[in-house]
Amino acid sequence: MSKKVNPTLLGAFIVAGLLLGVIGLIIFSSTNFFSAKHHYVLYFESTMKGMAKGAAVQFKGVTIGTVVEVFIAHNQGPDDHAMPLVIEIDEALLRYTSDRRLDLGTDEQVRQLINAGLRARLDAASFVTGVLMVQLDFVPNAGAPVYHQVKHEYVEIPTVHSEIEILLDNLGKVDIQGIAKRVDSILAQLDVKLGDLDVKAISAGATRALDSIDRLAQSEDLAHSLRSLHRTLDDFDVLTKNIDSKTLDQVAATLTDLRLALQNVSTVVAPDASIHTELLRTLEQVSNASRSIAELADFLRHNPNTVIVGRVPPHKATADKKP
Repeated sequence: MSKKVNPTLLGAFIVAGLLLGVIGLIIFSSTNFFSAKHHYVLYFESTMKGMAKGAAVQFKGVTIGTVVEVFIAHNQGPDDHAMPLVIEIDEALLRYTSDRRLDLGTDEQVRQLINAGLRARLDAASFVTGVLMVQLDFVPNAGAPVYHQVKHEYVEIPTVHSEIEILLDNLGKVDIQGIAKRVDSILAQLDVKLGDLDVKAISAGATRALDSIDRLAQSEDLAHSLRSLHRTLDDFDVLTKNIDSKTLDQVAATLTDLRLALQNVSTVVAPDASIHTELLRTLEQVSNASRSIAELADFLRHNPNTVIVGRVPPHKATADKKP
């Protein structure tokens, strides 16, 4: 007769199996056992101080891999002193962090990206600790790529100088000693100039100036001027409060009437206006009358008796002149 199976033990065994299956699934998914990984070699002209295995590899600031090897020299010419390192890029991370396909699987695909400007550079993961990481990005006008491998072992991605390298290089070209000497010379000259200053006279002058300002501030004239200014501002405030919208409308109407009056005056004095023609005719008549008065005055000056006897007819005047 067979022994009866305990249901409790059977249930516990099934639950344990399910838990182990879930844990295994989590472990396999987190370690990405089935995702492809690609290795590339990079050669940098600068020092690798701050670089170590496990350093992040980023594309435009997003982590897509890690550094797996750091060499002093590897697969390069005897006169080539660039520092090589090998990076590993996880294809699953590339697909997860971008909906655009970035193919890095074959030499031809990487060569196309390099021709489009793909370059690697060192970047600071932390300015405090000095830890470095690798940054991949498309560099505009990157120039022709420079390769270092003697024989093909890894796909090589060309590198460019980082901003930190350029900054350190520029700082290395600065003449620190020359600047220090010039600063010392300026400080020495400044010390001499300060020694030549008459500090007592300057202090006395400043004291007198402050006393004058104090007397001015306490003077009655200044107080009276300030009170007058205050009253003026009060009057102006009252005036602005009295100017309401009705007053502004009246001012606008007055300006409109004035504009119409000026238009009428312009119409009257225009060259083609009728009053202008009449005015010219009147002035011409006045001119003719003035000319006649002038001729009469000249005649009376030569013949003053005409006022008494009247004007002599021309034929009689001629007979009187004969002997």
